[in-house]
Amino acid sequence: MRPRVLFGDHPTLKPTIERLIDHGRFEIAFGSLELPDIASFDLVVPLTIDQIVAARDANADGRRRAVVPDAELVEICDDKLLFCENMLAMGLGALLPELLPDPPNVFPYVRKPRRGEFGDGIRIVRRPEDDHDPSPHSFCQRPVEGAYEYVLHLLRVDGRIRYARCYRYLMADTLSVRGREQPALTIAEAEPGRALKPCADILERLGFEGTCCFNYKWEAGALRILELNPRFGGSLAGDVNAYVAAHLEALA
Repeated sequence: MRPRVLFGDHPTLKPTIERLIDHGRFEIAFGSLELPDIASFDLVVPLTIDQIVAARDANADGRRRAVVPDAELVEICDDKLLFCENMLAMGLGALLPELLPDPPNVFPYVRKPRRGEFGDGIRIVRRPEDDHDPSPHSFCQRPVEGAYEYVLHLLRVDGRIRYARCYRYLMADTLSVRGREQPALTIAEAEPGRALKPCADILERLGFEGTCCFNYKWEAGALRILELNPRFGGSLAGDVNAYVAAHLEALA
């Protein structure tokens, strides 16, 4: 019998997953993670932050179908400024681009919304007129130069990394903000190499369990973490069969 996997709904990830999943190996469905027949599924995968609570509740009968971070960690990681502050409190500030006063007295700088995904609301400020009408729910950070940005997808279950996949994005500008407005020129699989251990160590320090993705760059050989997203990242859909297999094995 094929394992049954329930994914949360998502307008862009759903068609990609449906196209790439091995239907001969897995039986999949999409929809509300609060289905009355949730007990018939072997794995429940939220695709957005707001689906995590329902995924957590899918374990209510005592059988573990979903591995997701607790509410406090979702809040810490989903709030980009709060994540930076926690990294600083753990003595890991050297892994981050420096936080700047608001407004900064140097250019260029990055203005980031505390919440958001796919680059929405993030802008590179090169001169004062670029920072018109800043949101009160934003903060400023030193930009990290480099044409390549990396995404490292990780699944951590019972204190162990059970799955890892890294992608490298080539951007048109060394200060580009990858996202809806500035898509990457190319995407390629990459080895996480020296990034894997510090990222895994961060999850260990946080006590993070579940699926996440780190966005980072390399700066003169030093790792600079841009953010940690406590959810299924978009490019993970490209390797969904290996991810689902690793997830099911971790739950077995």
